[in-house]
Amino acid sequence: MMIHIGIDDTDSPNGMCTTYLGALLYREISRLAEPLDLPKLIRLNPNIPYKTRGNGAVSMSFNARKEDIPKIKELVLNMVESLSDFSHKNTNPGVAFLEGEIPKELTEFTYKAIREHVGIEEAEHIGEKVGAEIHKFKLGRGIIGALASIGHPLKEFTYELLAYREPEKWGTVRKVDMESVFRMDSLFYPFTHDNIDPFKGSVLITPHGKDPVLVGIRGIDRNRVILAFESVTFNEPVAFYQLYKTNQNTDEHLTFKRIGELKLYDSAIVRGMISKAYWEKGRHVFFELEDGTGRIRVAAFEPTKGFRRYVRKLIKGDEIIAAGGIKEHDGVLTLNLEKFYPLTLAPKIKYQKPKCPKCGGTMKSKGDYLKCKRCGYRMPKKLIPIEVPRDLEKKIYEVPPDARKHLSRPLVLPLGEEKILDVFNL
Repeated sequence: MMIHIGIDDTDSPNGMCTTYLGALLYREISRLAEPLDLPKLIRLNPNIPYKTRGNGAVSMSFNARKEDIPKIKELVLNMVESLSDFSHKNTNPGVAFLEGEIPKELTEFTYKAIREHVGIEEAEHIGEKVGAEIHKFKLGRGIIGALASIGHPLKEFTYELLAYREPEKWGTVRKVDMESVFRMDSLFYPFTHDNIDPFKGSVLITPHGKDPVLVGIRGIDRNRVILAFESVTFNEPVAFYQLYKTNQNTDEHLTFKRIGELKLYDSAIVRGMISKAYWEKGRHVFFELEDGTGRIRVAAFEPTKGFRRYVRKLIKGDEIIAAGGIKEHDGVLTLNLEKFYPLTLAPKIKYQKPKCPKCGGTMKSKGDYLKCKRCGYRMPKKLIPIEVPRDLEKKIYEVPPDARKHLSRPLVLPLGEEKILDVFNL
């Protein structure tokens, strides 16, 4: 008998990790039943404010004997109850069990949970409709991710290898040889990616919190991900590791919308014209975009670092494609920019003073007239318009690796650019 198990919302900013709990369950259940595939790590809508950390849910599928199903369910519920961090207000675990084939209604719910905002009641409704057994702890918000992770077909996927620490090491500084990470990246990039941030010279595979994860290595080739992990030097024990199939780095959270259709917490791709040139506030860069159905403020926030340099090159009248998440900033609905593509660039005009018609000297502004510095000749103030070359290419500009969301597809991956441009048949 086929059984699918989904869990979510067991972690908190203070520790624990749903993938760690999932990896332990996968190992234990595999003693009782036959795994149908690797466990799934499904990232949901990155804009949801009450997520614990990366908004990732875990599920796994097995062929099990009918008499073992109750043992499996009991094992899952006991481990969730004993290992979840219930002390944090945002930790509201949920567990889902589904037997048999996965209905299309659940898959449709999955994509909605990735792209929009869904609530607990909607998850309960879909769970009842598809015949899933759900268990809520505290508020039970985790049933949203538990069901969504089961429903994801993973027709397009990447891999992430997560290595875990011994419990006595949790909360201490991770001891990973940084030079070995740079060597690993040089050997396996781009088949593994986002291992380092080349702009800052920093290592990205090691998290910084109190959770059990030692390193996480992402990639598109299963064998190379494992080889990359084996090439890293660790100066502390590795408890164990688990390879996950995941929807990370697929851009599947992004869907085309008109600006007038955008809602809070959406993830979207929009096409529009810049109606207000950029301004800055607190190291954040803003501009306004409109498309005939509405207008929205767009932001490149400070953590995107050098990406803001390209945003500053945009001017009023430019037509662009912009992708990102919809949040409120200072009470204003704002598109948090992940990447953009210039479609047409408006002419940029610079006005300069003419040379002195008598001696060729430099003219200086004097109110409403110009005066030559060399000979003193005066003339009415009339500036010459000059079109300045635009320093932007027709390509996608993306945020740096350490500012990238889990779901965002790096341009280095196959179809990294086509995923955005195909929406507009470009």
